[in-house]
Amino acid sequence: MIKMGNHLRLTPDELKAFRAMTGVLKPPRTIGEHNAALEKAASAWREADEGPASRLLQAVLLAERIREE
Repeated sequence: MIKMGNHLRLTPDELKAFRAMTGVLKPPRTIGEHNAALEKAASAWREADEGPASRLLQAVLLAERIREE
């Protein structure tokens, strides 16, 4: 991962993981886009299922967010 300010570029492996977690094919160009996609995916799981596996997946997704500097 390369970060410059709020801009972001993921490695091919990171992009593959991001796509698997979020279902978003377009690479995020900013930390905000990256975090918003993860939050949206977590929210979708929260609305679809309230079971323990869903809560764990939500926690994993939200833990992948990048802190903005």
